[in-house]
Amino acid sequence: MIDFIIFEELIIKTKNPKKLKELLDLEMSRKDFKRSESKITIDSKVKTLKIMIFAKDITAYKATINNYINLLELIKKTYEVDLWAKM
Repeated sequence: MIDFIIFEELIIKTKNPKKLKELLDLEMSRKDFKRSESKITIDSKVKTLKIMIFAKDITAYKATINNYINLLELIKKTYEVDLWAKM
């Protein structure tokens, strides 16, 4: 019924975006997401990390975004991470 790609962008402010990207890439590579994909970019000047999520349906979107949220909750226990929402 839904024929389009869902797109979400998370912007994360962190003290060490490169290390956070490495951790997220490592954890996300453990699971194979067939109906969604994501791209992580770093802005070193303002120390932010941008996660772009592309999903084919609502279920894939929910699974991917929940996986990132769970990972960020675990990482936040070790690193100081602030989440920003793009408006």
